[in-house]
Parts: sequence; structure tokens; C-alpha cells
Amino acid sequence: MPSIRTSTEAPRFGGDVSPEVRETAIRVGTIFRHLVSYDDGGASLRAIDRYGLSFVQFKVLMELYAVDPEAPYMQELSESLGASTPSLSRAVDGLFRKDLVSRSEDPDDRRRRRVSLTGEGREVMDRFYLSRAAGVVEFAAGLSGEQRKAFDSAIGDLLDREDMAAIYRRLGGGHPG
Repeated sequence: MPSIRTSTEAPRFGGDVSPEVRETAIRVGTIFRHLVSYDDGGASLRAIDRYGLSFVQFKVLMELYAVDPEAPYMQELSESLGASTPSLSRAVDGLFRKDLVSRSEDPDDRRRRRVSLTGEGREVMDRFYLSRAAGVVEFAAGLSGEQRKAFDSAIGDLLDREDMAAIYRRLGGGHPG
């Protein structure tokens, strides 16, 4: 039987992780944990629970929301999420039955399918992000001017990264630098 980690134990990192990388990971994790723990009255979890979404299904919706309006192929989505093709297919099938995603065949290769959010899928994710945004705004408002400037400076270059820039723009951000 696996042991349950208590809140006083530090997380374990696999492989050879330098102390610097470990510290950065813990700092980012601390901020992330703080941001997702803001009380929104449970609205964000109810939005997910209402549809009975699995973790993989929620990850699919998050990925599609980030790349919207582009509709990735199933294979691209599988690679992006690090999910096996069978697992992803089951997740997408469930989302399709719930009318949260649509699928379309490639006109040149019927074996390839694109996946995109439906209007309802986009609304679910909008509600989720808006409910989480309230906590992020509260966090940002609680920073002093000096803290906000330091925080913005620290993350500015990261938002130029290709993997984050699309999400930043989707959320209405300006120039990160």
C-alpha cells in the first residue's frame, strides 16, 4: 500500500534535478497552488463536474481552448498532451457525446480527424477561466507596486515563449516584455 504524503513532507523529484531547478519548480508550484486555491465559491469545479469530465477530458478542453480557433489533428493533440492515442480517442469520444467538441475528417485523408471546441465547449472553458481569473485578479491586486513590477519583469520573457504566447494573447494580454 503506498504511503500518503503528509503536508509537511517535501515533494520528491525524479531523476537528477539540480537544486536550482528544484527550487524554481517549488516556487512556481507554490504560486500555482496559491492561485488555484482562491475561493470562487466552487464555481470552477461545478463547471467541470456538471459535465462529469475526466482529467484527460479536461486537459483536452484546456488545450483546445488555448489553440482556438485552430483545430488540431488527433495525433497532434495526443502528442501535445502526452496522452496515448487510445486514451485520447476515448476522451474525445466522451466530449463529442457531451457536445463539447466537434470532429471533422481531413478531406485528403479520411483517417485523420481534427478536433475543435463547440460553442458549448468554449462556454464551459470561458466560465472556468473567468472563475479562476477572479482569484488571479485578487492576487495581483494584493501585490505592492514594487512586487507587481518585479513579478511582471520576471515573467515577461517567459510569455514570449511560443508555448505560452498564444495563451497569453488569448487571455487578452498585451506585450509581455
